Formats: sequence, structure tokens, C-alpha cells
Amino acid sequence: MWKWELNDKGKPTKVPYRADAPSVKGSSTDSRTWADHSTAAAAVAAGRADGIGYALHGGKVGAFDLDHCRDRETQEIAPWALKLLARAKSYAEVTPSGEGIRILGFAEGSKVHRRQRVPMTAEGAVETFRDAERFITVTGDVVPDTPATLAQLDAVIDETVAELDEAKRAEKEARREAEQDARRESFSERAAAQARSRSYDAERDLPRELDELVRFGPAAGADRSAAFHHAVCWLKDYGWSVDRIEGLLSAHPNGVAEKYEGRLRGEIERCWDKAEAPRERSRPGNGRGSQQNGDGSAPRGEKDARKPIPLRWHRDANLDADRPWLVRDLIAEVGKGLLSGQWGSAKTFIALDLSGCVMTGEPFAGRNVMRRGGVLFIAPEGAFEIPIRLKGLVSGKVAGTAISQAASGERPIDPDDMPFAWIEECPRLVDRDAADLLMLTADAAVRELHERYDLPLALIIVDTVAAGAGFDDENSAAETQKVMNALERLSHHTGAFVLGVDHFGKAVETGTRGSSAKEAAADTVLAALASRDEAGNTSNMRMAVRKVRGARTGQETPYSLEVVQIGEDRWGDPVTTCVVNWEADRIAEPMASKAKDPWTRSLKVLRSAILNALAVAGSRVRPFGGEGPEVLAARQEDVRQEFYAAYPTEGDTEAQRADARKKAFKRALLQGVENGLIATRDVMAVPHVWLVGEQA
Repeated sequence: MWKWELNDKGKPTKVPYRADAPSVKGSSTDSRTWADHSTAAAAVAAGRADGIGYALHGGKVGAFDLDHCRDRETQEIAPWALKLLARAKSYAEVTPSGEGIRILGFAEGSKVHRRQRVPMTAEGAVETFRDAERFITVTGDVVPDTPATLAQLDAVIDETVAELDEAKRAEKEARREAEQDARRESFSERAAAQARSRSYDAERDLPRELDELVRFGPAAGADRSAAFHHAVCWLKDYGWSVDRIEGLLSAHPNGVAEKYEGRLRGEIERCWDKAEAPRERSRPGNGRGSQQNGDGSAPRGEKDARKPIPLRWHRDANLDADRPWLVRDLIAEVGKGLLSGQWGSAKTFIALDLSGCVMTGEPFAGRNVMRRGGVLFIAPEGAFEIPIRLKGLVSGKVAGTAISQAASGERPIDPDDMPFAWIEECPRLVDRDAADLLMLTADAAVRELHERYDLPLALIIVDTVAAGAGFDDENSAAETQKVMNALERLSHHTGAFVLGVDHFGKAVETGTRGSSAKEAAADTVLAALASRDEAGNTSNMRMAVRKVRGARTGQETPYSLEVVQIGEDRWGDPVTTCVVNWEADRIAEPMASKAKDPWTRSLKVLRSAILNALAVAGSRVRPFGGEGPEVLAARQEDVRQEFYAAYPTEGDTEAQRADARKKAFKRALLQGVENGLIATRDVMAVPHVWLVGEQA
């Protein structure tokens, strides 16, 4: 049997124990520590362990472990897993996590223990066992519509392992060819320059052989351990530190470091310690050894492989150059931004309207589109609505634009073949390799746009960020920064602007949901605002410019939704969708500030925390007694928790970060009271906080 326990890194793991002696650890290779099924089942039923394990070593049972292939809530199984179930035709059950499936059957061939990633999935993986020195969990939670007996799996095991190896090799080759094609056949000088420089800055001066080894790993059949050792030593010769090497190899998880996931740092340090330094080392393609002095420095006269970051001088700058805009004074040509808003404020319709304007070159919300191009729409939720909404966009706007463009001699857009592509899934943006997979996908879109439409990829939309991010903690500044970094990498790789559609938080004043790091990292933040009554009806819809680098903020542009009929269903009822109509002549300018904003940057986090606490658990109290005024207040502890969740901290340990948050909250609370912005008082012996007067 097995029990959940934390390993040295704090990660839950299944530890085997003897079923006949529950306090004694078992072994997956020592049959003396095993028992029969009934003994193990009885021990688990008695609460002495968390589950049953079946030892595979020396037996005739093999298994497939399919990771991240099942939705715990809907019980939906991924297509790739369904194919393997159909192929195996053997007994299968759901794993303890509820997110995986295990297929069991007879297997008598040579030992196999392989974990292989499923191509074109974010987390899908297949772990294959045959005569492996491991135990597998047994739950009895049978997958519906699968056989009740064990089938012979030897042929399926051999074929599956070989096919996944080939898929991995083909995927790497495709990625390599895509990068080479992008370098050779970029659609413009700008894209070509970006393709040539898309390696990280730190890698720019590495030899091509080393760069490809880091990115793609060694050739098929090569000794991967030796190749990894060679790469680390080679980088050390160039003067790279362990931290710098770890950063580089972590950025390419499918390259030479692929087999060391979860233990990369230790393997780098092991190779580092084995490397001889100072020493002579022949670098491939160099033709000679690289000499070093006894103190590790390069001999006088020998060029140091490391180079400083290039300096840019005022005298060389083009001071008359205009800012490069996609939409003038609103959206930059390259960068990342957010289109956030309340529920029911038509955010996706606005995103599609922007897409139509970028494809046609027509103004967006009263602002000129400066760069016409194609669109890639990443839709981890609501993708089934895209064809319908595109049809509405064509009927309500694009078709008329095409006629007008043709009449005026412009290059018209084809309403039946727009430069618009979408994908219906998004890798978890918090994962290290998410940006790599999206860049590979975007490269395919870039080639098609160039060859078929002679247009660049100008806009990428992610609808929504919340669905695509895969947050473990949406309020984590660290996780949020990973997501925004992924969007930035995608933008700089493609030369397109990446716009994430997102939701507002509990209170409109706090802006985009989750950590404040989202809006802080964005180049543009647009807010879709509306008034909504208790029945859910919306009115007074307008788009506000919350943030834009290099232009004014605060303007609001009203808009409305026009219902467009695009056909009839099989019962003869109309099928409708909507398009956005902008009232650009009513753009409202921000009012000039008459006084300095009393809410300083350091106090705005506190104000957001109070508003969130009020929205969730605020209550009407009389802090000064029954005859005193009534205020809407929140418990100080609730405000503290909201403040801690939103406040970005630095520190090497959790204790240091917790101490920093504690001091910051105490300081903000004191400053807010001193400035007359908030008030605090005990109500029924419980400290409460509320906003003062008009500040509320």
C-alpha cells in the first residue's frame, strides 16, 4: 500500500508501505514486503494508508500511465488518450488525482520504463511500464466502456514508445526548420531582423553548434548525458556562471537538458565541478585550445568571449522618428496589453472589431489603424462562437468596407477569405515552454499570411487570459509576471501586438482581476465599462483608456451593440450575433485634475484591498455607538489578507517576504489614517476599517 508524504522539496509523493506492517516502508523490488490484495485493501479501509499499489517488477503485468488527460469535473477524456484506450482494448481505471488514466494488461517483453511527452499538448504525457522496478496505484475506479479483462499489451507498448520517440524527433525537426525558414525567408526586413535576433541576448555570441545543442539536444542515438556534460563545460569555458547556465537551459526545456527536469541545478553543478578549470579546452570549430591563466582569467592579448551590452548614444538616435503604432495613440505596433472589463461589457466583440479594423485598415474606435495585417486569435474558452461572430462581423462591417475599398482603388479585403486564424487551446502560460509552443504556432500563421495574403501578422489576441494562464494562485505576482513575460516573448518574436482579454475584479475600481502586476506590466490597458441593473441588462457602455505608453489616458469612447441576423436555424428561427458600433464623435476627454490625488502609489494597494474586502464581506456598522453615523466597513483582518495577496514582495525566503508584507501593511494603514483617507475602530472587540467621506 502507499501513503502521501512530502519529499525533500516539499512535493507530495506516494511512498510504499507494507500492508501487513503499516508502519514499515515497503519496496517495489523486494517481494518480501508485498502482500495480497485483500490484506492491502483491508489496511486502506482501516485508514492506515491512502491507497493500494501493485508491484510490476518480475511479473507479467505492464501498464500505461496517461497524465493530464481527463477533466475531473466533466470527466471528459482528451482525444489522444481515447485513441490509446481504443488501441489497447484492455482494462483501464482513473488514477488517484482524477486527471489521469492507467491502462493495465499482460506484458512479457524486455524491461521498459519511459516517460514521454505527448506532442502538441500542454502537459499530456505517457509513462510506460513493463517489468519496471516500480509500483503503480490501483483505484478500482473503472473507466466507463472499457474492457473488464487484461489484454496482451506487448505490441502496443513497443509501437507507442517508438511512435512517441518519432513524434518528438519530428517536432524538433519541424521547430528547427521553422526557425531556419524564418531566418531565410522573412516577410519583411523588420521580421527578418527579429528572426535573426530572436535568440536570447545571452546566447547571441555562442557558436552555432553550441546554440543548437542547447535548443534541440543531440542527434538521435547520441549519449544524452555526455552531450549535457559537454554543453555545461563548453559554457563554463566561456565564463558562464552556474546561475547563468541554469537560466539558459531552463529556457529550452526540450533541448539538451530535457531529461533533467526537476533536477537541472544539481546536474549542472555536478558537471561544473567535474570540469577542469583553468585548463585548455578545444572548442568545436575553433581549431585550437583556449588558454587561461592560473587565476582563471584570459591571457593578455586573447579576446574575452564575453561582451558588454551594446551602448546606444544620443548622437546616433533619430530624434524625429514617430512612435510605431498599430492603432494611433492607443496600441503600439509591438508589445503586450489588456482589454479588461465587467461581465456583459462585450469584451470579445470589441476584440473582434479591433481584428476587423486591423485586417481592413479601417479606424478603430475613432483612431487610425497605422499597420494593416493578419490576426491570430487564441481562444482557450468560447472558441465555438468564433465562426458565428466572424460571420456577423463580415455581414455588419467587413462586406461594406470591401465594397468601399474596391470603389476607391484600395486593395480590398476578401470577405470570404479574411487573414484571420485561430486556435482552440492555449498552453498554460505560467509554464516555461508555453511561449515556445505559441511561437511555433505563430510561425505557421506568419508563413501562411505572407504566402496567401502578402500581409504580416499584426495582432495576436488571447481570449481570455484567465483561461489561458493556468494560474495556481491568480493573485500571485510571480505567476502573473510569468504570464506577461510569455506574452512579451510572443510579441517580440512575431513583431505583432499581443492583446489579452481579461475580467475585472470584484470591485470595478480595482481594475483587472488578480495581481496588480498584470496592469503594471502591460503597455496598454483598455477597460470595457457598463452600467448593469439587477436583471443583468447593460447600458452606458464605453471603452476607457486606463493606460497607454506614449499617449494620453482617461478618454472614454461610447459604444453600442447592433444585433445582426446571419441566418436561420433548422426550425426557421433567426440566428443572430452582434457587432460594435462606436460613437467616436463623443470621445470624452479626462477632466483636468484640480488637486493632487491623495491616494499615493503606496496607498492605492491599500485602497484596492479595502474595496475588495468591502465587496466580499463588508457590513454596515455604527463604530461610534447607536447614535453615531453608520458606515460600510470591513474587518481589518480581511483587509490585511487582500493587501497581502496584492502586495508584491521581494526576499530570499518566505519568512522575509511575509515580514515585508507585514511592515508594508502597518505602514500603509498608519499613513491612510494620518492623511484622513481611512478610519479604524474596534466594533464588538473586532478591528474594522472603512473609507472616509468622499474618498469612499
